Amino acid sequence: MADEKGTIVIKRINKGGHAAHGGAWKVAFADFMTAMMAFFLVMWLMGSDEATKSAVADYFKTASVFKGGSDSLDKKGAAPSTSYSILNGMEGMYDEKDVQDPARPRPVYLEEHRILSKLVFEIFDGSAFSEDVRAEFLKFAVPGNVLFQFGSSEVSFEGKIYLKKLAEVFKTYDGKVHIVGHTEKGEGNSDEANWKLSFERSMAVRSSLVKDYGVNPEQLVPIAQSSNQISGEQVQTVNVNRRVEFILKSNAF
Repeated sequence: MADEKGTIVIKRINKGGHAAHGGAWKVAFADFMTAMMAFFLVMWLMGSDEATKSAVADYFKTASVFKGGSDSLDKKGAAPSTSYSILNGMEGMYDEKDVQDPARPRPVYLEEHRILSKLVFEIFDGSAFSEDVRAEFLKFAVPGNVLFQFGSSEVSFEGKIYLKKLAEVFKTYDGKVHIVGHTEKGEGNSDEANWKLSFERSMAVRSSLVKDYGVNPEQLVPIAQSSNQISGEQVQTVNVNRRVEFILKSNAF
């Protein structure tokens, strides 16, 4: 009887050769190196002289937008002590207070007033004067003889032509328009009469803008201003006493 041999089954289990060396150690090692770098930086800074410490402190106090980019850093890597709020190419465009208070969009209104100022210059063929352009307001004056005859509060025919053009500007402006009437010495027989004539002129301009050209009356504010000076005083051959001033004040301020 032949010997019967049983079947022998051999099971081989392949175990990972690096089971004990996963990726977690890499993260731990990176954290360790970061901590060591920070430690050595602190130790170096504690042992540095006062000039180096001051340079490092100044670097972190200075604004992130520099006048000259990376070229503005000195040999120690510190930025200049002056903090720059705007790029070098924009210097001189806006008032200093515009830069110090960036939350209010002052440059936007300043540019709008500059554009309107150029438009006014074209409307009056360059005869408007005493111009003052700021973010909060635009102010300009019109010679008295353009809108009124001497001693009169009735807007002239020529004056209405100009007011019609101004009305289109005022209708699109987001703000108040102050109309300041002026007189010169000699138009009225008393100081009281001059004040009365001044106010009548501002009201006449306001009424024409409202009734003739459809400007919102709530937008227009009449103001009177008298003068004790004689009409001989002029600026570029324009009388500076008998005039009408327009002051456009933005609603944003």
